[in-house]
Amino acid sequence: MASDTPESLMTLCTDFCLRNLDGTLGYLLDKETLRLHPDIFLPSEICDRLVNEYVELVNTACTFEPHESFFSLFSDPRSTRLTRIHLREDLVQDQDLEAIRKQDLVELYLTNCEKLSAKSLQTLRSFSHTLVSLSLFGCANIFYEEENPGGCEDECLVNPTCQVLVKDFTFEGFSRLRFLNLGRMIDGVPVESLLRPLNSLAALDLSGIQTSDAAFLTQWKDSLVSLVLYNMDLSDDHIRVIVQLHKLRHLDISRDRLSSYYKFKLTRKVLSLFVQKLGNLMSLDISGHMILENCSISKMDEEAGQTSIEPSKSSIMPFRALKRPLQFLGLFETSLCRLTHIPAYKVSGDKNEEQVLNAIEAYTEHRPEITSRAINLLFDIARIERCNQLLRALKLVITALKCHKYDKNIQVTGSAALFYLTNSEYRSEQSVKLRRQVIQVVLNGMESYQEVTVQRNCCLTLCNFSIPEELEFQYRRVNELLLSILNPTRQDESIQRIAVHLCNALVCQVDNDHKEAVGKMGFVVVCVACFCLSLRSHACHTPS
Repeated sequence: MASDTPESLMTLCTDFCLRNLDGTLGYLLDKETLRLHPDIFLPSEICDRLVNEYVELVNTACTFEPHESFFSLFSDPRSTRLTRIHLREDLVQDQDLEAIRKQDLVELYLTNCEKLSAKSLQTLRSFSHTLVSLSLFGCANIFYEEENPGGCEDECLVNPTCQVLVKDFTFEGFSRLRFLNLGRMIDGVPVESLLRPLNSLAALDLSGIQTSDAAFLTQWKDSLVSLVLYNMDLSDDHIRVIVQLHKLRHLDISRDRLSSYYKFKLTRKVLSLFVQKLGNLMSLDISGHMILENCSISKMDEEAGQTSIEPSKSSIMPFRALKRPLQFLGLFETSLCRLTHIPAYKVSGDKNEEQVLNAIEAYTEHRPEITSRAINLLFDIARIERCNQLLRALKLVITALKCHKYDKNIQVTGSAALFYLTNSEYRSEQSVKLRRQVIQVVLNGMESYQEVTVQRNCCLTLCNFSIPEELEFQYRRVNELLLSILNPTRQDESIQRIAVHLCNALVCQVDNDHKEAVGKMGFVVVCVACFCLSLRSHACHTPS
């Protein structure tokens, strides 16, 4: 049973302050710019939380209105201290980073911030003396600068048609930087010269970046413990470089098998090299690779008995030489995940529920294309079999839907999975708090994504809840969304029939105040218009 533990006082206070900024922490200067009250000092523990929760609210709560000058609250390090912040999506613009440039940031994660331009590269230099961890994952335009200043009409957008690629920026002066993520960086940026000034990198992510010569990686052979080369076109030369990085504890050379034709195949020799040369390896991801058959032993030769993670019994021959089981082994969409004895405590794959959940957990943040296929497998498990790790499955799907609210594939597969994970069979295992989280993410999906399949899945999922009791905390919002579905101009009658059923259930069993509120929204007028349209088209609907 999931816990109904109430939110902490810190969480409640943070949420209240963010929803009432000009009445709590700050005031409006010239009716536009937020300024912190002069008698307030906030330590980093509070400031980091305020910023990170603000980003979460903007990206997941459709009812939350962002404030253009929010980051100006943290412009003065004498009254506010920021150290570790995670910013994502189009919320963040150049002027927002500029507003906090005086802060001594230790950790800065920028994920899919496509509105950032080369102006922000210069702002990053302000943090060079303190920054230890930096992620620019998916910030596709951060290496573009305006070719003719004043030439682009909308300063809020980065338009590559009037931009030129910056090739002379390097990480010179970032002496403390140890963790760097450049995943999905724009083509054409000279990675080798960009990274050359960094002497002691411990973790590097070059997901989606193509380089024919990876020899530059050897400059960190005595310091690099984590290397991610997801969707990099590998060759034997890349492998020769990788096995020289003897300190590696985490290696990810996985790929999206649907992205493009891929020549490189993993052989028994390559896997044996990893085991022999990378003695500290604790985590390895080879998901999506074509694996030659000589890597595994035959079914007849597999040791009988219970499934074992002991390397000596491994069904993957090269891994029998491991000194200890791996902490994680990524085998999603490979033939190896279906073998019996796999020497790892946690395996991502498509063989069973455990492997599928591990895949969703591992790939949600940065790999929506993989996550959507893993959630689709979970959907099949929930639909055909019984889901044995219900609470974990629900939380992972909710996280994926929040993280990728504009990704069609995740919204379709995620909303479909929620329908089966919230049905009556599982209700006793779900807390009120968890079921409310499901309702909120479903409503977010309905507001953010107007795709027919998503709308239908979300409406069907709402039918799994006790109406009106479980929906009453979002009563007005639910009705407004259902009324938009009932708009006569919409063509999908199957969704409209579900919406009529939900509206009927919401209205019939509530007090007069709720009924009056729904009436004022125009429920009766919209329903009559729907019925008139049905009469004119000679359509006949059976009762819900």
